[in-house]
Amino acid sequence: MTMNTEWLLAGLCLLTLVCAWFGLWLHGSARKTKRIPKHWPLHARGLVNKEELRIWRWLSDTFDDHHVMIKMPVTRFTRPNASENGRHLYDLLKNTNCTFSICANDGHVVGCVDVPKSFGLPQKTRDLKESLLEQCGISYIVLNPGRLPAPADIRDEILGEVAARARHLKREEAAIEAARVNLRRTLVQQRRMRQFRSIYEKGDNNHTISSDMPSQWQDAFLIQANSLPAELRTADGCRLA
Repeated sequence: MTMNTEWLLAGLCLLTLVCAWFGLWLHGSARKTKRIPKHWPLHARGLVNKEELRIWRWLSDTFDDHHVMIKMPVTRFTRPNASENGRHLYDLLKNTNCTFSICANDGHVVGCVDVPKSFGLPQKTRDLKESLLEQCGISYIVLNPGRLPAPADIRDEILGEVAARARHLKREEAAIEAARVNLRRTLVQQRRMRQFRSIYEKGDNNHTISSDMPSQWQDAFLIQANSLPAELRTADGCRLA
């Protein structure tokens, strides 16, 4: 074996050791990176900004018979057909969400609302959401924060006229029921007043005339009746018999 061959073998051995050490160092660094930290470098923050918070409250008042959810991904309330590639669709839509989702009491989303940022909503994103949600039978609206529509208009847009009429009918039934309760309460109070007045009038007929006098007057008469007779005196102060 020549000298050059020995040097070459030594170099290969050294290179192997260096590569092995570097691999172990990378593996240790990766493990250290994946390790759960004892102190999380995080802090709590709000789900919405001030503008979105204002619209959230407005939507909650407008859809008081629904639940207004915040920034739910569309993959949370949609699912692929059985024959489609669900994993591929999930990867496409997992980062797609709407600012607010109107959810019915049965847990189904009936409409979605987007509140665009100051730079607006990209037309491509808007077209994607419109086509996706329309095919799923879910309404979609983009709100202008500075010019909100009338509550009745947005309810008709999301819930439809049939749902709006049903809600109006429900409110009328509630108002009628409240009127019935108030009327029943009034009749009971009037009946009690008549009974009390009847008892009071019967009690008055059983009393003497003096008992009808105010108590202060009766006390005054009693005091004078029980007091000693006044002494009669002349002008010069002599007592008369």
